[in-house]
Amino acid sequence: MYKKVLNILIFSLVIPSVLQAQVVFGSLEEVWVYADAHSIAIKNAAYETDKARYGRQQSYMDFLPDVNATGSFTDNTTIQTTLIPAVIFGGPEGVYRPVQFGQKYTYNAGFTAQLDLVNLQTWHNTRIAKETEALNKAALSNTKKNTYQQIATQYYSCLLNKEALKLARRSAEVADSVFASVNNKFTEGATSLPNMDIAKLNSERTQQTYITAFYQLQASHNSLKALLGMSVTDSITIGEQLQASAARSAESAFTEDPAVRLAFHQSRVNLDKYKASNAAAFPTLSLLYSNNTQQFDNTFRPFDAAGPQWFPATFWTLRASWNIFNGGSRWLQSQKNKISYRQSEADLEQSRRQAAINDENLKLSYNKAAALLLKAESIMNLSYDNYRHISLRYDEGIASLEDRLKAFSDYISYQNQYLNSLSEMLVQLYNVKIRQQSF
Repeated sequence: MYKKVLNILIFSLVIPSVLQAQVVFGSLEEVWVYADAHSIAIKNAAYETDKARYGRQQSYMDFLPDVNATGSFTDNTTIQTTLIPAVIFGGPEGVYRPVQFGQKYTYNAGFTAQLDLVNLQTWHNTRIAKETEALNKAALSNTKKNTYQQIATQYYSCLLNKEALKLARRSAEVADSVFASVNNKFTEGATSLPNMDIAKLNSERTQQTYITAFYQLQASHNSLKALLGMSVTDSITIGEQLQASAARSAESAFTEDPAVRLAFHQSRVNLDKYKASNAAAFPTLSLLYSNNTQQFDNTFRPFDAAGPQWFPATFWTLRASWNIFNGGSRWLQSQKNKISYRQSEADLEQSRRQAAINDENLKLSYNKAAALLLKAESIMNLSYDNYRHISLRYDEGIASLEDRLKAFSDYISYQNQYLNSLSEMLVQLYNVKIRQQSF
């Protein structure tokens, strides 16, 4: 019966379309390396870091002068009339004569340059851009940590389901063998119907466990594909073999938690914003240079070298500007930024404390899971050995069928306990591995 179920499951996997690509991973670290280049979450976080880097470079450009070139053409279709005293032309006082100044066409060309000699706002904006870049780098590290954790969950889920599938296969084969033996004895009238029902129940139960492990393994592979940016038709092969006794991680120092680094740079950004809002109260000193030239003509001939004379106008200006009062808006913005900075400082301290507590709890959970796994593995193996001994005694006519069936049921229960302990151990294992990574 077990082989029939196995053939059905294998056939259900052959029906889908041909796989497009196959990727083989030998360890969790290889999966992480693959994720660095293919995970959408990590790639988007890296793009944000690149944008912040360009933002920092852009902030440096504010220290360079602004240079503008201008050119204009004006057609005075109607020249404005101005009244001037007639006495200028020898006329009587109190009388004004209408006159028109200017010519029909006006040409203007030139350029201006402005350089801020003293502008604290620009300096602080550069500091903000620099810290923003560092903040995005910390965010990238934090994204990698979270993505690594999700990948590790599915990776070890694949290994766990593979181990569960192996144990379920062994249990199903044993249960089928027991059921066949009990069924023969029942046919011969050598055992009771309840015993045959128990044997059949154990057989159905182990096949149910096998089917569950089989499909859970496929689902965990698909979940891992999604995290790695693969399509459903791609194939993943995990070469690592899970051994409970080897499910350990070398105890080495933990690295800095990316969440703490993220909180630190967020605090620095808020501090620079607070300083920048205060710097807005100081004056700005700028140097301006302008070089313009104009031409006036009553005939449209802009490109005629023999046209009227061009009149240049050049000047330098040293200008100081100081926004003394703006209704209190600047002061209120400064207070808001001050509160944001205090909040981020409190978040930073809490992040440091929480990271230390999390690391200590992780060590405790890891040691606990490792110890319980050793016991669960030993109990499962002893239970299986006990079942084999009772089976031998049953074959020799020393033990009863009830003893054999009970021993097998006990083994199934201890096997489930072992898988639960193994699952918990793997969770703690990848959490430890992640804390040992440098992001």
